[in-house]
Amino acid sequence: MKIQSWPQTIRIIVFSCLIGGAAGVLGTALTTNYLSEYALQLGQVTQTLGISQTRPRSLPQSYDDALERLEERALPAVGSLFPDTRIGETGVSVFDSAVSIIVLTSDGWMLSPSGTLGDTVQVGAQTCEVDQVIIEPRFGYHFLHCVTSNSSVVDMVGGYGIAAGDQLFVVTQGREVVFTQAREIVWGEVVRSSDIPTRRILLTDDFTVREGSAVFNVYGEFVGVAHEGEGRMEIVPFEHLAGAFQQVLESVDTIVYPSLGIRGIDLSRTVGVSEEISKGRHTGFVIYGSRAIVPGSAAYKAGLQIGDMVVSVEGIMINATSSLDDLLTSYVAGQEMQIGIERDGAQQEVTVTLGELKL
Repeated sequence: MKIQSWPQTIRIIVFSCLIGGAAGVLGTALTTNYLSEYALQLGQVTQTLGISQTRPRSLPQSYDDALERLEERALPAVGSLFPDTRIGETGVSVFDSAVSIIVLTSDGWMLSPSGTLGDTVQVGAQTCEVDQVIIEPRFGYHFLHCVTSNSSVVDMVGGYGIAAGDQLFVVTQGREVVFTQAREIVWGEVVRSSDIPTRRILLTDDFTVREGSAVFNVYGEFVGVAHEGEGRMEIVPFEHLAGAFQQVLESVDTIVYPSLGIRGIDLSRTVGVSEEISKGRHTGFVIYGSRAIVPGSAAYKAGLQIGDMVVSVEGIMINATSSLDDLLTSYVAGQEMQIGIERDGAQQEVTVTLGELKL
């Protein structure tokens, strides 16, 4: 057996270490690059899932499967609000005086169509007394707070992703469940404000739905709340309330909404617009009308003009998926943002600082 010399052995060891080290560096680089790409892709996916972080989802295989998810994820976070004068010494409440509440946070913030200090909330086996009330000015809903322990909360994803024909659950007073469908998604008048979100969900069966009822999708996720509109019951997507709710969590006393201060026509949702107004476009928001730009508004200060076409907000295109008023719900008064406009056939970016909406 031939024995190698020590110098040769050392050279082999050093060479092996260099090869191993290079392979390790290469493997680490490839792994890091893969993980970076994976994290980016995962972030892009989870961004579209909703307002709050959601669980991985699989489509329910049957009505019973969907109902089971609702009972597991949603119903424990839906309770009742009773005026304090309707609670007897035994703790038994007069049922027909109750309204529905929806638990939004584990530390006791809830959404209700009404409520005052001292009212009693019942969620499952727990009861607590309302110790804080902040009224949302646009729809008149109340954000209530009371001290609870280990209370279940709803998964909030919002209703912008709901389309006509989607199946929904409505949880009415007393946690009665109504299984229905989105009949139609509607918006406001032809000429409307940039500052008032008008997207609504109409149901195929709404005669049993009451003001403040919580609406869930088939995954058991909270998408909106029932609101009595002009002679009909509408579902307001939770996105319309999310900005107000964020302010509540930041401990504000008064909720304010952002204002761009323009009126116009959403070309994605309006048919029959003349070529003179649309300039041949089928998407975007054209500033139009006698009160098209509010004097002193954010748009006025930024130099926007009647006839300008607002085509994007922070790079997000205004189209059939996202309207201008939809996009503004995620901003706050005083915030700076970039909007893309088209004027006389030329594209440009304009910086605006949002004002406060006067309600």
